[in-house]
Amino acid sequence: MMVVETVFLLPGQGGYTPGLFAGDDSPEVREVLDTADRIAAEFGRGGVSHLLTRTDAPSAADLVRSDSFALQLAVFTAAVGSFRIALRQDTPDVVVGHSMGEIAALTVAGAFSPADGARLVCHRSEALLAHCPSDGGMVALELPAARAAHLVGAVADRRLAVAVSNAPRQTVVAGPDEAVGVVARLAAAMGVQATRLNAPFPFHSPMLAVAAEAFGEAITGIRQHPLRATVYSPVAGGYLQDDTDLKALLVRQLTTPVGFMAAVRELHADGAQRFVECGRAGLSGLVRRSVPEADTTRTAQARGADAAPAPVAEATPAPVAASVASGVSVLDELRELYASVLGYPVEVITGDADLEADLGIDSLKRAEMLGKVSAHFGLGESAVDGRFVAQPTLADLAALIAQVQGPAPVAEATPAPVAASVASGVSVLDELRELYASVLGYPVEVITGDADLEADLGIDSLKRAEMLGKVSAHFGLGESAVDGRFVAQPTLADLADLITAVQPSAR
Repeated sequence: MMVVETVFLLPGQGGYTPGLFAGDDSPEVREVLDTADRIAAEFGRGGVSHLLTRTDAPSAADLVRSDSFALQLAVFTAAVGSFRIALRQDTPDVVVGHSMGEIAALTVAGAFSPADGARLVCHRSEALLAHCPSDGGMVALELPAARAAHLVGAVADRRLAVAVSNAPRQTVVAGPDEAVGVVARLAAAMGVQATRLNAPFPFHSPMLAVAAEAFGEAITGIRQHPLRATVYSPVAGGYLQDDTDLKALLVRQLTTPVGFMAAVRELHADGAQRFVECGRAGLSGLVRRSVPEADTTRTAQARGADAAPAPVAEATPAPVAASVASGVSVLDELRELYASVLGYPVEVITGDADLEADLGIDSLKRAEMLGKVSAHFGLGESAVDGRFVAQPTLADLAALIAQVQGPAPVAEATPAPVAASVASGVSVLDELRELYASVLGYPVEVITGDADLEADLGIDSLKRAEMLGKVSAHFGLGESAVDGRFVAQPTLADLADLITAVQPSAR
């Protein structure tokens, strides 16, 4: 039986980040960029290397509207280039492509030359532009695939389909705009989060049948070579062999669902412990939702000709100063963090999307995410004021983070670690009552342990999130306070019990 330990994941849609290779002058990345530009010229199109080397290049959302051909080729180029960066530190046992990332996966595995891989992408894009109806879209649902399929069945439109099963509770549906809108409204009525994706076409749906046929006719002259690496296909649902008709698979892929979650789970069952995302499209977060015990990393892009970075563990905080030094913007870091934790494709998490209205991230979830943001950027006490949780978009939050970075602000009061409180005979609940009274300006006797924070004391979700930052600093909770249980506690007695449970020194 084949030994599987390390899996490289190559993204599809969402794999493009402006300036992804900015500052990387390495020959292996330069070759990928030059090849993409050369093949684009064969099709009478402009090159895409500037999209991946300039941080001021158009966003994915801009390219969806203005040049989907360039976007698709940039996605492919980003995946192949990131794969080569990942090879500097590791070697995969298996390569997996997500959606269009299958073309990149087959290319790096040797089934197609880099030039022919780019040609496959270009032919695919031309077929879609010529033959795909313009009224299609995709929506991500926080539902298992089986329940999403029931919604699709309820709409009764044969062009609508379950397109991607990403994680236990993330499924993508694709089809006509009107039908996709009905699915989103049905989901909302059920209290299920539904997010429209920034996708140029309704991928993996029957709407692409004519385009798929045209794509197949266009690529008959492209030669398939023996595989030099093991490839698992989430569309085929298994490992590919040299006798597999890979071009036929890529044609079928346009109208066939992607079983990413099943692929991850089968590879994990085969022994895979490490999943390395080649790029930054949120696949690592999807893996963790499917197999939480797996080790997930993503490639850090080189910034300079001699750099050879190792994959970066998703859980390792990246202080904002280091992010800026590496050429990665605060906004990009935030988008990746939110995509990874929430299990969204990174292209959904745009800078100008309203966190609540557009992305369905309510106040409690925003407060939980703020804890992770604070840990990720090393904000410490800077993040305890209400401005952070009140920012409506990630662009606003990124601007605020950049504004407050610098010399550490002077704390209003010296935190009293919980162990010291216990030693002095003061209970955790009493500490909480005094802290809330002091910050909120209430008499301490008003802040009873059983008073409902919202109903009795008028402390809404945003204020509770702000207070949680102060509680975390006061009791030295650190990473313990970033899960949603803390902000969800209705009374200070409940909160005190939880602090005691996670802080043995509080007993």
